[in-house]
Amino acid sequence: MSTVIEEPPIVGLSRWLKLLDEWATFYETDPKAERTPSREELSAFDRAQSLYLLKERAIQTLYLSQSPSVSLGILEGPTPKTRIWLCENCRAQARKANLSPVEYAETTGGCAKCQREGLETDYYSLYVLNVDYGALGNWQFHTPVPIGQSYFPAPRSEAAPVVGRRPVDRQGRMTRLGQPISAANRRQYPEHTVVWHVWNGIKMLKAEIN
Repeated sequence: MSTVIEEPPIVGLSRWLKLLDEWATFYETDPKAERTPSREELSAFDRAQSLYLLKERAIQTLYLSQSPSVSLGILEGPTPKTRIWLCENCRAQARKANLSPVEYAETTGGCAKCQREGLETDYYSLYVLNVDYGALGNWQFHTPVPIGQSYFPAPRSEAAPVVGRRPVDRQGRMTRLGQPISAANRRQYPEHTVVWHVWNGIKMLKAEIN
């Protein structure tokens, strides 16, 4: 007689969280998402944001499990540029030079009267949470540092070291790490089913932690 071995809660949550992340990416990036039926009357953008909020709960729970299978790191993003808001005089100079305000600011840096708004160093950096359960699977989940730093250790600390840089394309633009859910998986794993399993996975893992 065969014995059914239940998978650890971390593994179950990770499997469903990957599908949740793909659903969120689909809503955020695919034009067909607006025409996809849903139990909630929300725009594709709002559906994506709702799923991303649930994703944050899940990866926080994975980290708090303190399992040796879970590790945290940082993928460094490019250094953000300082935003410059031109003063009236510099705006006039930009018009004379036949440049847009943005082009003039990037070319000259503005003057002392221009307003400047700096973005934090890790504005484009990502936390990467890795779940390595050997033969049962390996998963990676990402969240922007400005969002994750409210519950994760500080970037570049011993608990969240730099493990690499965000990938960029040939033009130097940051590339998306997630992928949208396929049409086949949308049929096999409906959004509401995935959401239920992620919530249930969070509950089961929290019960094991406590």
